[in-house]
Amino acid sequence: MNPLLITGFGTSINVDKRKLIITNRLKDTRLEFYPHKINHDGIIIDGHTGNITFEAMRWLSKHNINLTLLNWNGQLLANVMPEQPKSGKLRVKQYQKYLDCNNRFEIALKIVQTKVEHSLNLLEGLSKFYESIDFVKIRKSAEKEDLFLLGIMKNSEKQDISKSIKQLMTYEGRIARIYHENLTAIFNELYPEFNFTGRKNKTNSRNYNASDEINALLNYGYAILESEIRKSINSVGMDYSIGFLHEINQSRTPLVYDIQELFRWLIDVSVIQLLEGKMIKKSDFIITENYHTRLGEDVAKLLIEKINSNFNARCNYKNGKNYSYQIILQDNLQQLSNFIIDKKKEIGFVIPKMQLNRNDDVELQKKILNMTFDERKQLGINKSTLWYIKKNLSEGKNPKICEKILLKIR
Repeated sequence: MNPLLITGFGTSINVDKRKLIITNRLKDTRLEFYPHKINHDGIIIDGHTGNITFEAMRWLSKHNINLTLLNWNGQLLANVMPEQPKSGKLRVKQYQKYLDCNNRFEIALKIVQTKVEHSLNLLEGLSKFYESIDFVKIRKSAEKEDLFLLGIMKNSEKQDISKSIKQLMTYEGRIARIYHENLTAIFNELYPEFNFTGRKNKTNSRNYNASDEINALLNYGYAILESEIRKSINSVGMDYSIGFLHEINQSRTPLVYDIQELFRWLIDVSVIQLLEGKMIKKSDFIITENYHTRLGEDVAKLLIEKINSNFNARCNYKNGKNYSYQIILQDNLQQLSNFIIDKKKEIGFVIPKMQLNRNDDVELQKKILNMTFDERKQLGINKSTLWYIKKNLSEGKNPKICEKILLKIR
């Protein structure tokens, strides 16, 4: 995943002498890409005025580059993608699996279980760095909800599929409430001035129009995720209007929403990492005439960089080999399609847990902040170095601690 963000007024995209040319006359910028030498796999257009030629769209399609158009509020407006593979058998089987109550429930259950697993994994990882997250308490709360899930699984064959799916969504919602309560505590610890109270607001329960900076970041990140998943589904050849957990609805894409549930945590951790960097401020956001909040260009670029970095992070996936989360997303979709066409007898989503590689866990912070003069001297740590680290920790910053000092402290 390596998208190029194009934002601002007056942007023009065209082809000149085989090269893709992207210019902005107001910013006096110009980008040129030769055929088959472009490093970006997508272009995100976040602007209201500008133009793109038919030849430029053809150029992008020939290079398998996804064109994403965002609305004024950061929501996904449209995708222009290469032609989808012709797979009539896959689509027919997809419809059959949806209509088969047992198969649909099995897929929906795996989606929910995988989402819950990674939500809890992320909270467990974050609990090492944030004292506000009591993972023992979280685990106990989740285990109580698991009893409700067992009841759903037990009764799934005895009741209507729509009732079972609704109950699954209820279970997922209860876990999500625990998850978001803890994320809210982190967001407010990092940026109390953003006044984040949760995903919902009084004027829009789905929060399409962000009422604060945190929601604006999350909305923008989820839009990028949605675009990436649309592209991946398109490449496999499935119909994203037929999902298994989310119900069919006019003008909606249930399968996209299904797969999004498996990777939302990647966006959440990207937003947290961006906030931890303390590189943004309220003036980086735009307030509309309706008092909705949207991202300015600089903060949008920073968020895309974090998402790009996390999607390209490699982890142990199959046969002891390391793969990026983007490849893992693609492979999980391929495994789903194999199950749909009966190439695979069981369905399961395998997504490795992300390792939060940081050196500022809660226990380490306590050791540093409580370190006495004698302890420092005994460990051979420079006085000014320890003072600098303590100062950053007391100010809520994440200081860079060299491996040599870490080994001494631990």
